[in-house]
Amino acid sequence: MRAKLTFIICVLYVSTSFGQNTPRYSQFNFAQGVNNPAALAIDSKVMVDMIFRHQWFGLEGAPTTGAINAQYELYHDMAVGLNVSYDLIGVNHATIVSGQYAYRAYFDNDNALIFGVSLGMDQRVNDLPSAQLTDLDDPAFATLYSKVHFNAGFGLYYHSPKFYVGASIPQLFQSFEKSNASGFQLPSWHYFITTGFYIDAGENYRLNPNIQIKTALNTPIQADLILRNTFMNTFSLNVGYRSENSLIAGADLLVGGRYRMGYAINYDLGKLSRAKGLSHELYVGIGLPYHNSREDFSQRKYLNRKASHKRDFNKGYKQRRWYK
Repeated sequence: MRAKLTFIICVLYVSTSFGQNTPRYSQFNFAQGVNNPAALAIDSKVMVDMIFRHQWFGLEGAPTTGAINAQYELYHDMAVGLNVSYDLIGVNHATIVSGQYAYRAYFDNDNALIFGVSLGMDQRVNDLPSAQLTDLDDPAFATLYSKVHFNAGFGLYYHSPKFYVGASIPQLFQSFEKSNASGFQLPSWHYFITTGFYIDAGENYRLNPNIQIKTALNTPIQADLILRNTFMNTFSLNVGYRSENSLIAGADLLVGGRYRMGYAINYDLGKLSRAKGLSHELYVGIGLPYHNSREDFSQRKYLNRKASHKRDFNKGYKQRRWYK
């Protein structure tokens, strides 16, 4: 059965060579900057998010994805980031490197509408000779294809102490081997929508529902629902459901105000659950330091006569108050 599944995966992805595949992560509420360039430095002035996902553990050729997203808040109204991600599916390999920029338009101290863009390069490799074949002389699997192309992304993100919502198109350009459909192709875009709420239900408990939706033209809508239960602002237990008929369970921990660690699994409920195995996801984050409260997203310390933002290049952020 596993051999059949591996063969199906290879055939599907070879037939759509170099078609974009934007990964989804169950812990998207942490690593939001991976797929949305507007969601930079939300929880800390300096942040690094590292996330790794292995689907269908034990199945040869199953998808393996990962990303590192480094973020830095330049000023109260702008942030920059560097995103590096990879995606391995059967004989298909994709590596993406992009720079990110986000500009924040504030409504008051705690609310902001953020605009983000990303620019970078994608390398996509179709390593057909590495496929395991019954016919070793099959000419259709004799050539390795590799292509590097420019890419860009766009995102929006609204931040408030009790609510967030984001929308993004991580990849505006596509690359298809031997096809005139490459380039700026709106029908091939993948759209991401995320939202979450923060509900304080006691002094030491907070409920944080999160929803992620991914969609593209002429494809089924994919969605994740996560219920994050946080205790003493330090430890969380998470449960959820993925629209591909799988359960999500996990936990995360904040250590010393600077380090976040999370783990999640997906358990498939469908007929192929025994063959596919569990999907595992590991997250590690660094914040210098993390905000303990979303109410201190960015205080308006420097205002001009019209009560709008101005930058004090001499004082910088020395007078900013951070929660520790």
